[in-house]
Amino acid sequence: MEKSEFALASLATLFALPFLVATPLLTLLRLIVTLFSGTPPGGFAILFVPVFFTAMLLSAMTRYLVISLAALGLALVALIWLIARERGQVWRHKRFYLLAAALVAILVFPLLMRYQPAVEAAPGVELRVVDRPGLLAGAVKSCQAAAEVRGCQYEPLGWVDAQTLVYRQWCEGFYDMDGWHPGSPDAPQTYHLDTDTVTPFEGDTDTLSKETCSRSTRVIPRLAETYPGGGYFSGQYETVLISPDGRWIAFTAEHVYGPEDLVVISNE
Repeated sequence: MEKSEFALASLATLFALPFLVATPLLTLLRLIVTLFSGTPPGGFAILFVPVFFTAMLLSAMTRYLVISLAALGLALVALIWLIARERGQVWRHKRFYLLAAALVAILVFPLLMRYQPAVEAAPGVELRVVDRPGLLAGAVKSCQAAAEVRGCQYEPLGWVDAQTLVYRQWCEGFYDMDGWHPGSPDAPQTYHLDTDTVTPFEGDTDTLSKETCSRSTRVIPRLAETYPGGGYFSGQYETVLISPDGRWIAFTAEHVYGPEDLVVISNE
């Protein structure tokens, strides 16, 4: 019986290993960044290596869910089994602390990997992220950014009116000898600024307002300095669209070699 329990705990630890490695390192890196008020000294770069490989492993939602749920389920069963067998003496077993640490690491990981958009608004400028990911999807997208993995691309199609933007996503893109292929487009979606919600678009895209504006004069001055020297990296579809009343600007921005966002900023 004890051999079976040991095997179960070992399997749980194996599935939880990415979280057991990355979660404390991410906590340490956040502390270092806070202490040094920004980018840590080069000597700490080695800490990013295991985080990079963990991010690579967890950069797809299916893999993230399979690994995390398997680790959670196995660790819980193994922990309950150990507690039931040892009762008041469970605290004497190192396995107890390892399984408890695995559970904490899995649950804390998405909180440490909260997604940050590719750009930030300058003071006084309102910024909206279209299709903002939730907690788990945000953790996966943060992993994509850390591991420089491209996700879906956003194509702004135009404005229905001053508060309604239409766009579509291109997913399943891939690289080959000819370069980047963006994959297949999803059905158009509508983003409503007044409610911050997304719904299917059922109209005609040919009737949309598609007035463009300059990135250098309209977008960049309204962003905080994200990269040295200013500016930002646009997504696959670089067109910048201004709303019919001129109050909002829609554009795409991406992390370096990573996922991208569709962003709307105020133009007032």
